[in-house]
Amino acid sequence: MNQFLSQNGGGFSPRKVSVDQAMRLLGRNGISVTREKAEIILDFLYLIAKTYRTQKEHASCVEFDLKNESNNEQRPLY
Repeated sequence: MNQFLSQNGGGFSPRKVSVDQAMRLLGRNGISVTREKAEIILDFLYLIAKTYRTQKEHASCVEFDLKNESNNEQRPLY
């Protein structure tokens, strides 16, 4: 599983949170994790962020297309 996460983790933009920072932040909030677990948590959070960004971009494109279609109802489809 770690190999899978490491391979797919490279597709993200440069990460701004290091594993050490994540471990410290989690520790301050009473969550003790190993380095490996912190890497998995970061991979998961970056995956969620990437998915959210992609869906947000897609939603704005769909909204734009719907606005254009309503303005051009009599436009030929060729």
